[in-house]
Amino acid sequence: MKKIVLMEKYPVYTKEILKSETKFKNVDEYIQALKKKIEQDEIATFIWIFDHFKHTSNIWWEILDGMIAGKILLFCFGQSIPKPQAMAVRPRNIAIAEFEDKFVISFLEAPLEKANTKKISWILEYIE
Repeated sequence: MKKIVLMEKYPVYTKEILKSETKFKNVDEYIQALKKKIEQDEIATFIWIFDHFKHTSNIWWEILDGMIAGKILLFCFGQSIPKPQAMAVRPRNIAIAEFEDKFVISFLEAPLEKANTKKISWILEYIE
């Protein structure tokens, strides 16, 4: 995965995965596989799947040309609350945008490197 700085502010990991490189045909299949990883994890807790594409389509805002779906898998590692402000940067998510020929998968860098490493391994596990 590549680490970028989005909008000159947000450290984000991102990866483009061609559909020919994975067994998944659509965003829902990828999301369900990652959801299983979260549910099997000893620390992570699944929260929700948000259909960002549907939400944005319903309010008639701009969507990148060629994007056909986009969902966010919301979950939390939350092993501790060292200070109340730590909750402001939680929970975690993995976003998957679907195009005709590829997926673009991204997530905001977590302060705990172990969380980033785990998310990267979950995402890359499905590349053939």
